[in-house]
Amino acid sequence: MQQRLKRLLSGLDLEDRILAISSFFAFVCVFFPWMSGRLSDDAVSYSGVQFFTAYIGMIIAVCTLAVFLITVIPAAGWQLPLKRKQREMFRTSLGLLSAVLTLAALSVLVNVTYDYTLMDIRLGVYGTFAGSIVSAFYAFWKLQEFRKNEPQELFHHPEVQLAPEDRREPFATPPIPPPPPPLQPEEYRSVHR
Repeated sequence: MQQRLKRLLSGLDLEDRILAISSFFAFVCVFFPWMSGRLSDDAVSYSGVQFFTAYIGMIIAVCTLAVFLITVIPAAGWQLPLKRKQREMFRTSLGLLSAVLTLAALSVLVNVTYDYTLMDIRLGVYGTFAGSIVSAFYAFWKLQEFRKNEPQELFHHPEVQLAPEDRREPFATPPIPPPPPPLQPEEYRSVHR
């Protein structure tokens, strides 16, 4: 299983690897404890899919899992029914949605900790937020990279191969001329009085 996962991730470029790992990390952190403490003499611990943030946590889990699958499925050799531009847009929008919803869930949890002072916010929500932010950033970066390369792909004609002498830049500067030869040393006469 580990070899298969390593082979699958090695088929991705660095940005896609970081995007896949961060979205998977955010997905896993949804199920870690987000809040724990004492409520009416009982020790309780709630993950992202429990407590007041259950619906938000489920939507975050679905969004981060979708970003992970949209990234990994093409590397596994399967076809997605999305074009590349749509795939980049979906990854960016789902990453941003999960980051914003995690921030909303964090604000709910902070409000609850003000009401119940024995409750504490745990590491799971921070891990989800960090993974969501990183995946949103890298998805946006890949979208901008795709947009930058889109006009080049439109005007690129692979059937036209230029000879090496034709690949020169049309406005290339001429080579710098060699420096002039050094001057002969001048003779100085010292005048004695």
